[in-house]
Amino acid sequence: MEVGMKAELHCHVKLFAHRPFRPAQLQRRLNRARDMGLDVLAVTEHMDVPDFRGILQCLEELCGRGTGALEWRGLTVLAGAEVSIKEGGDVLCIGTPETVRELEKRLAPVNADNLPSFKGLLDASGDLGFLRIGAHPCRRGKELWKLGPMLKKLDALEINATELPMAGRVQERAKNLGMPVVAGSDAHHWLQIGRVYNLLPPVEKLTAVTLKQALLRGEIVWCRGKIWPVLLKGLRVSS
Repeated sequence: MEVGMKAELHCHVKLFAHRPFRPAQLQRRLNRARDMGLDVLAVTEHMDVPDFRGILQCLEELCGRGTGALEWRGLTVLAGAEVSIKEGGDVLCIGTPETVRELEKRLAPVNADNLPSFKGLLDASGDLGFLRIGAHPCRRGKELWKLGPMLKKLDALEINATELPMAGRVQERAKNLGMPVVAGSDAHHWLQIGRVYNLLPPVEKLTAVTLKQALLRGEIVWCRGKIWPVLLKGLRVSS
């Protein structure tokens, strides 16, 4: 029997980036995470979607408790963003609504024509206390290995649920770099949440900082979720 907290560290709110955001989309994902038995959900929408600020504001309105922490019916919620870089690739930055908002301000405008370089992202986020994760490092066109030793500036590399056959390669490369790995479902549809998750020791108050500390101590283990994959290609379903 698994003992500890289950954390999903890569979850999107929108199935289609070009469609308008609706608060019900976020609520459905929060409820799904809770129903799946997760203890922690990091909401990491792409920073370059047009309604990114609205999503962040809605997250605070739904989950804020006036203490700075986010919570949804017993589920700890972390604010984050997936930031694309000029070299090709993506980095998850997980923190608080305030730090995410400050990062977006420093990088603005973030869009396909104005992506930060990897070094630019590192510089802009370095003093904000983020947990920074190299997302899907093996994805074609977004391979992070081209960044070389600079990758070690990140806190971890991701084993992505959409690329589980490459998990061994990610773990080997991470070991060679002296970096830990975490898992992320990269869920764009609410049914994809929990395809993989991370198991960590129970803590009274979980934040990006305590997650980083657990990583440094080697206390986080990634696991496969016990759900069937959801195939969405060509399928018209509610997002």
